[in-house]
Amino acid sequence: MSQPVAPVQPTYLRIVLRSAVIACVVAALLLVELTSGRGVGWRLITFTYQANLLAAAFYLWTLISPRADARVGLRGAAVLYVVMAGVIWNLFLTEHSMGYTPANLLLHVVVPVLALSDWLLVGRGVCPVAWWQPVAWLAYPAAYLALALLVLNHAGRRAPYYFLDPGSVGAATVAVNVGALSACVLAFGYTLLAVHRGATAVRADIS
Repeated sequence: MSQPVAPVQPTYLRIVLRSAVIACVVAALLLVELTSGRGVGWRLITFTYQANLLAAAFYLWTLISPRADARVGLRGAAVLYVVMAGVIWNLFLTEHSMGYTPANLLLHVVVPVLALSDWLLVGRGVCPVAWWQPVAWLAYPAAYLALALLVLNHAGRRAPYYFLDPGSVGAATVAVNVGALSACVLAFGYTLLAVHRGATAVRADIS
C-alpha cells in the first residue's frame, strides 16, 4: 500500500534555487535578443533553449503551486534535459558555437548545476518515482530527434547539432550517435532515479 504524499514545504533553499533557474533563463534570453543580430527566435529550434524554457516554466509552476512538486516525473525530466544538454554542449559543441558567452554560460553551465542541485538537495524522497519514469523521459528527446532529422534537415534549417546531420557526418554515424545518445539519456535518467530512491531509503531509516 502506497504511503500518502506530503506536500513540499516552501523552504528557503527551494525558493532560491528555482528562482535562480528562472532568472538565469530569462537573463540568457534577454542577452541573446539584445546582443545578437538574429535575435533569440531562431535559437528556439535548439534542444538547449527548449529544455531550459521547459525547466523554467516547471520551476515557476512549483513556486506558484508547491503541490506541483508531486509531479516528480516532470521534475526529473526537467533536470535530465538541461543537464544532458549542458554536458553535450560542453563536451562536443563549444567549438561549433560562439563559445562561453554569458548566455551560453548561463544555459549550459549555471542552469544545469542549479537544477541538479535542486534535485539532490530539495524535497528528496517526498514523492515516489516509478521505475518506468526514465523510459518516459526519453519521449521528448526522441521527438526532438525526429524533428531534427525529418524536418530541420530538409527545410533549410539544418539541425543545429552536426552529429545529427547526415550531410555532415553520414547516415550511419547519425544512427550510431542517436543510439549512443539514447543510451546516455536513459542511463542518466536511472541515475537520477537511484539518487531519489536512495534519499527515500535514508529518510525511512531515520524516521
